[in-house]
Amino acid sequence: MLVGEYAVLEGAPAIVAAINVRARAQVVAISGPESVFFDALSGRAYYFVIDGSTGLRWVGDHPEANGTILEAVIASCCEHSALFVDGPSFRISMHTDEFFTNGGGHRVKLGVGSSAAALVAFVGALMAELNLAPTAEELLAVCHAAHRRFQGGIGSGADIATALYGGVVVVRSTTAPETISAAACAWPDNLLAMPIWSGVSASTPELLTRFNAFKAASPDQHHHHLRRLKTLSEQACTVWSEQSISDILDTLTSYDEALCSFDAEAGIGICIEPHARIRQLVEKHGAVYKTSGAGGGDFGLALSDSNKALDAIRTDCLEAGFEVLDRIFAVEGLTVS
Repeated sequence: MLVGEYAVLEGAPAIVAAINVRARAQVVAISGPESVFFDALSGRAYYFVIDGSTGLRWVGDHPEANGTILEAVIASCCEHSALFVDGPSFRISMHTDEFFTNGGGHRVKLGVGSSAAALVAFVGALMAELNLAPTAEELLAVCHAAHRRFQGGIGSGADIATALYGGVVVVRSTTAPETISAAACAWPDNLLAMPIWSGVSASTPELLTRFNAFKAASPDQHHHHLRRLKTLSEQACTVWSEQSISDILDTLTSYDEALCSFDAEAGIGICIEPHARIRQLVEKHGAVYKTSGAGGGDFGLALSDSNKALDAIRTDCLEAGFEVLDRIFAVEGLTVS
């Protein structure tokens, strides 16, 4: 996420770019009463049945993570259609290895939207196997509803829209009713961005829960900070479309400062100490640093119009023990083969 964190939950636009870290899913229709899910992370098979009125019911053990994504997708599809009434069973597999890194001998999840990517991949594979051709808007609505169910009813859907459409998108959401829209935009010429891993995995649902708790406890302060963030989000979209690099960098700097000011009062845990350390390394070379997404760890972005500056930042970050994610921005989204 380039800009719009938290403000997007209040109706402001967010600019989000896809990077080439990919989830993969396979869905094959099979005969028999039971479906099977192969969990690539554990190497185990889990069995379930689909009831067209109530959704998914596991037969035996329940898988973690990706199994919960399956539940959310099946339940949302059952709510909105008769998709699984007298339908087939399925053999399903998901692969999200690219979303993990090795941290001190342990697998650590990178905070780049793995659940959104896996969910979109599964929905795309499911629709293709059933020979369905929903519109882009219908597909976005199904994925967004399923992901909100997966996250306990919270989240803007920005990561879902980006995983689905790819490229760079401007995302807006509404709360009454819960809808989401996404419009494609271009990556500005000469704008360079480098994701830097803070070394700390964050839980977006936990951070959003604190955000909502502060909103309920201190509505006036919440409104004050969100008004500033929303104004800057709108401003960022304007200068982004104008492709004014200096204005983009200035606006993103202002957004990061406003977000950290908000966090200092709200105590959400967005701008934690590792981000402050990375920010010092980045700003030393005249570049801009901001947290990306919910914060609390995961990734931040170093932004500049100078390859020389980013090369120096990469060297400093690696020497300080921070991992740099060298991935391509604005790649394609969902593909089905």
